[in-house]
Order: sequence, then C-alpha cells, then structure tokens
Amino acid sequence: MFRIVVAFLLVLACTGGASGARDIEFSINPFCGWDGYFRPMEWTPVEVDIHADVSEPFGGTFILSAPQDGLNRLNVMRSFVLTPEGSQTLPLVTKFAFGTGRCTQEIRDQRGRTQWEQTINMWDLTSASRLLRPIQEQDLLIGVIGQPRFGLLRLPRETACRSDRGSGSVCVGRKVPLRVPWDWTGFASLDVLVLYDPDWSLLRPEQLQAMTEWVSNGGTLFVILGRHPLPPDNALVRLLPFDTGQPRQTEVPGEVLTGWGLMAEAEQTVTAWPLFARPDASLIESVRAEAGGYLYGLSYRGFGRVAVMAFDPAELGEAHTARTAEFWAAHIGLCLGDQLDARGRPVPQDLSGPGATGLRRKSIVVVRTEEEEQQGGNPNNYYRISIAQKASNQVMEHLYELAEMRPLSIWWVVLTLTALAIILGPLDYLVLKRLDRLPYTWLTSTAWIVLFTLGAYYGVQALRGGRMQMRAVSVLDGIANAGGAWGTYYCGIYSPRSADYRLEGLDERQWWSGVAPSREEMWGHQQTTAMRQIHCAQEDGANLPVSVPINIWTVQSLLTETPVEKLPFMVSVERAEDRCTIEITNTSDHPIRVGSVLLKDGYADFGPVEAHATASFERRMRPFNPWVADRTRVNSRRPAEEGPPRLIPQYPTSFQGVATDTFLAQGCFSRSLAMHAYLDLGAAVVCVQYEDAPAPFAIQDRSYGVSHIQLARMVVFPSEGS
Repeated sequence: MFRIVVAFLLVLACTGGASGARDIEFSINPFCGWDGYFRPMEWTPVEVDIHADVSEPFGGTFILSAPQDGLNRLNVMRSFVLTPEGSQTLPLVTKFAFGTGRCTQEIRDQRGRTQWEQTINMWDLTSASRLLRPIQEQDLLIGVIGQPRFGLLRLPRETACRSDRGSGSVCVGRKVPLRVPWDWTGFASLDVLVLYDPDWSLLRPEQLQAMTEWVSNGGTLFVILGRHPLPPDNALVRLLPFDTGQPRQTEVPGEVLTGWGLMAEAEQTVTAWPLFARPDASLIESVRAEAGGYLYGLSYRGFGRVAVMAFDPAELGEAHTARTAEFWAAHIGLCLGDQLDARGRPVPQDLSGPGATGLRRKSIVVVRTEEEEQQGGNPNNYYRISIAQKASNQVMEHLYELAEMRPLSIWWVVLTLTALAIILGPLDYLVLKRLDRLPYTWLTSTAWIVLFTLGAYYGVQALRGGRMQMRAVSVLDGIANAGGAWGTYYCGIYSPRSADYRLEGLDERQWWSGVAPSREEMWGHQQTTAMRQIHCAQEDGANLPVSVPINIWTVQSLLTETPVEKLPFMVSVERAEDRCTIEITNTSDHPIRVGSVLLKDGYADFGPVEAHATASFERRMRPFNPWVADRTRVNSRRPAEEGPPRLIPQYPTSFQGVATDTFLAQGCFSRSLAMHAYLDLGAAVVCVQYEDAPAPFAIQDRSYGVSHIQLARMVVFPSEGS
C-alpha cells in the first residue's frame, strides 16, 4: 500500500510540473527584415523578443516556420534559456517567399513538448498591414545602424534608383544595436550598409564579425566616424583600409563640397579623425586632407567595398541641409560603382556598346518633382525574379537531368487504361455470367479498381526505381594572398524511397536552405503555401539541416553557402603583350580537367593538371569581351521604364553551360560581379574545373551515386613579363 501511495504522489508531482510548464504565458514579438523590407526567397533577418514570467530558468527551442519558395517550407530552430528576468532576444535568419501566407511560431521544452504555438498571417491583402514589404531587384535597400542624421531618412522621398532593370525605389531600413543580425546572412538583402557613428560598445563581437564576413562575400559598407572612437580591438578595424589618428580640426575645401553635391561657398571646419591608408589598401576614390591623411576613401576589401568618412557630415551646418539628398546620392553612388563628375553627378555609361567594360548595376538619383517620384516605386503585389534567381532555375534543370525523372511514356497509361476497360467490361461480365453471379458486379468492379490502383502505384515506383543519386555543382571563390574564400553548393538528391534522410560531414559554418524553380512573374494574390518541410538547427553562425525530406516523385534541391579556409590551387600569371604564362599548383586530391585565364581584353585556356602537381603553360591571348548584353525584356507591362540592356559576366567556351549558369546564380552572383570589376583594375580571373571531385557532404547510412561538377575561381594580379 505504501508503494502505491508513493507512486501516486510521484505521478501527481510530475503532472503538476508539466501543467506548470504549460501554464507559462509567453509573449512573442517578431521583427522581420530591415524595417519590414525583404527580398523574396533570399536570406532575411528576424529578431524575436521572448517574454515570460518564470520563477526558475526555462530551457527550450523556438521554431519559426514559413514558406521560403513555392515548394519548400523552412523550419528554423534555435535553443534558448529564459531566466527569472523573463526576457530574451533571439537573432534568427530565414527565407520568405513572395506572397508568404501563414508563418508559425512555436516553443518546445527540452523534452520536445509544445508549450506555446501561434500562427500569424504575413501577407495581408492591404500593403499597410503587412509584416513584410518585398523589395524588387531594381530597388535600392540601404541599412542604417547608428544615428541617421543629415537627411539620411529622407532619401526614400527625395531620391530614386535607376538601373538596367528599370526604375525603382530607395528604401532605408534602420536597426538598433540590439537587433543587428549576428550572422552575415542577415545583411545579404542589403545593397549598402551605413554605420553612422554608432556606439561601438553596444555592438557585440558576433555582430561585427558578421559584417566583416558579409563584406568579404560581396557586401558594401559605408562607415561614418563621429564622436564615438573606434576601439582598436574592434573586428571592423582589420576590415577598414585606413588607420585612424587623433581627432583634429579640419577645413573641408569648397571643391570637395562641390564634388559631394553641396554648396562650395559654405566652407566648414569640422572635427575629423585623420585617415592614413594602409599598405594593402587599393583606393578607388579618395579625398585628401590639407593637414595630411584622408577625409574620405573607398577601397575593395575581399569581394566587397568599404568606404570611410572621417567626420560626421551633420557638422557641415545648416547651410547644406537643403542639398543632403545630393550628398547621399554622390556617396552611395560611389559605393555602388558610379563615376562622378566635378559636380558630383553620375557620369553616363554606355552599357550596350561592344567595347563596354564594367557594370553599373544600380545608381541613385535625386528627384525633386512629384512626377519624378512617381516614376520610382514598384507595386508590392507584383514581383519578377532577379537574374540570379533566373540562373538558379537553369542550374536546377541540370540537377533534374536524371533518367528516373523523365516523364513516363504515354503508352504505359494507354496500356493500363485499356486493360482496366477490358477487365471491367466484357471479361468481368462473361466470367460472372458463366458463374451465374451477375449481381456481384459491384463487388468485383471495386476489387479490380483497387487492384489496378495499387498496381499502378507500385508499378510506377518500380519504373522509377533505381540507385539513389546525388548531383551537385559547386563554386569556390577566392582572392590571391587575401586569405579565406567562399563556397556555394547546389545539390539535388534523388531516392527511390520516400523518407526523411540525415546528412553528415557538414561544416560548422554552412548555411543550408531549400531551393526550387520559380516562376518569372508572381502576383500577391497567389499566396505561397509550401508543403515540403525542411528542418534546420540555427546555432553558432550556421544553419544545418536536421533532416531532409526526399520524395520519389521529385528531386530535393538544396543550396549551401559557406566560408572556406582556402582554394584547392595556387596560381601566378605573367602577362607579356599578347601572351601569358600560367604556373599553377594543384593542391587537391583530384586532377584539374580544364582551366582558363580571363583578363580585361582577352583569355587563354590551359590544362589539365594532375593532383598534387605543378604545371606551367604559355598561351597566346585570344580577344574576348568579359561582358555580354542580356537583352531579355524586363517587364513587358511597363516598357517605358526599361533601361539599357543589362551586362552580365561572360566566360570562355570551356566554361559554358551549367558552369556559367552557376556563376550567375544565387550565392555566386555578387562575387562574379566583383571579380569582373577587378578586371578593370588589371587583375586576372583564373577558373578551373576539377574531375571526379568528391561530394560536398554525405548521406547517412546510404549508398548512392555521385555526379559532382566542382569549379574554382581566383582573382590574381599578373606580373609584367618581358
């Protein structure tokens, strides 16, 4: 009897504890994008505030689930612990589809039991009440951290974006230091990030490291120094192309003010931090100070750009406040690649001529009239995929090129239906009549239909059966002597059995997501409700899949982006008139099948190179234009807004097909633009393709075939030969 009482009390205590956990009242507030702005089907930051009144620490998992495209639903999981103070902010990054319907938020305890769940509508029919505001490719998104003074927040009303995709809007999204993303993917949707004299002590090392990685992967950063000194141990110090001195009084010359779009006659003395260029800084634009050093400078850092201003422009005084739009248009235009004249206005560029070199993707212009403002703006209920997303569709076509994924022959359908008609008709009738059991027709007909249905299902499964297969295309990009590199992997997995599969051999810094073919045009009333679930654990700067659903009827496509330690080859290039000498060392375990050296005015093919071998090649350069015009119509509904044809990077014939598509696809597009911009500085881009490269990851406890195309690109600066 005593044991029964003790057991009853233990069960009662456990039940009381469980009900107590369920009685916790959670208050969840999500903050999506940059003030709600996001780019559909691309990485978007989400900061989640969790509040609860708890008497003891509560450990659990927060799950954010939303459609990331028309096929996949991305479930992001992050662990957290609530202390008795009962408040915590979780920095997450996910992807939202255009027309995202319902988003689910869920909290589970450490035993996996659901303690709280809520579903919110992300896409209301009225734009004013939406949590997300889509950004078109031709729109300009500026992120701001710090104090947005000197008319920075007025840019959406006073400026517009012009590009070869047509007219767009200028959008400014602010974030306080508490809500700054902790991962580089949280900045991926930005065109420019402005650090306007932030309080550096409020930014965590993880946030600063995320900005550094984002710039090295192709981001653009504009740092404005003010009254907050930049600590020497700040992670951004290594990224900036300058060393800073002690603040001093400096007069800004009139010609400099004119170049910045301000009034030359209103000269002003400001307190500036003098900038001294580092030996490795390749300055694109700069403004020298009269007392030595620089007032402003712009330089390439990795695949991105970094601009630094030595003083707060708000110190220029009220005389210039009427022309703040011109000031920001000049500086943001420089960050985007504009060339300015003496008055700070963009220099017109010929993007369609046969000798065009370089690319101005976007430009910001000042609009003063109401008519000009109306030309900028795009409807929130319409979206056209970007050129990178269009190239991703082409890459996925390659991943789907499997014999098992080809449409079944129509003759199988004809044969099955004919056999069913014969059996249900004369054969069934004759047999039952001979047995004198015609009233049983309803029973035999049902049995034959069930039998044929099961036979059709398992028959198709047998026809689609075969060995499990993985197809992958990967691109590794780096800059010689810069340290570090970046990798993008497109993978397609086919299995003859529908199940959830686990991956292994993953790197701790990888960012995984699903990827699916997208329609070129989308409308807001067509809300996306993806059904395929992808579960990822987002911890310590990575988004790793817990399990991947694979269905026999389709191929599961995945996209992985990650920093890598180094490229699997080393190379040096020597240029002498119309010839070049290439010396390449293959440090990989697999041979290089073919390679190519691309310069501003020509190219040369070379290869092969055996594994762990060094080879030299001397080749004559062939004429080549590294830019090709994409004359695809941008939007047939608004032809008046179409600009000149877009120039996109072009590669030699040895890298045509899926290689070129991958270079322009999501995860690689910004680096490809940066590489071709390096060509104008005299650099060379060396591209190689490996033979029989291993798969970038493994599938746990499975046997499968692998077809992997591994590409690698490196930016090098050739030496001049005799």
